[in-house]
Amino acid sequence: MAIMRRFLVLSPVAVAVSAVTYLILYVQAGSGSFGLLEVGIGLGVALVTTVVVLGVLLVAVGLLRLVRVRSAWAALGLAFGLAAVVLVILYAGIAASMQPADPGFNMILLLTAAGVQVPVWLTFAVGLLIGDRRNRAAPDRTVSPSA
Repeated sequence: MAIMRRFLVLSPVAVAVSAVTYLILYVQAGSGSFGLLEVGIGLGVALVTTVVVLGVLLVAVGLLRLVRVRSAWAALGLAFGLAAVVLVILYAGIAASMQPADPGFNMILLLTAAGVQVPVWLTFAVGLLIGDRRNRAAPDRTVSPSA
């Protein structure tokens, strides 16, 4: 549970980073109007994306617990691998079903789903890195048994 707690603490930051990234990309695409509706859509996409990534992380933590591995980095790596495998399987299924006249709308949705996950994965990785560095830099405050 301590591993999932580390990711849950980082979740609000992941939602914020993902929403800001989505909105920046939306503005860069030159979509015209930018208002409260677009901000709401950006927050919704970020929230759903973060929940999906947390779900994959929960599965990875459960699988690693079966082999008695308790590492947040291992969980993050396995979850990223699981997500990549699922996206590749979906990509193969969509590519096989596309007709020559098909504009590839499903492919665009798949690539967007993969693209909006990138800020969440990076936020979790950077958060773990910062947490590990902070823990290493902190002085050891354990009490010796002879004291």
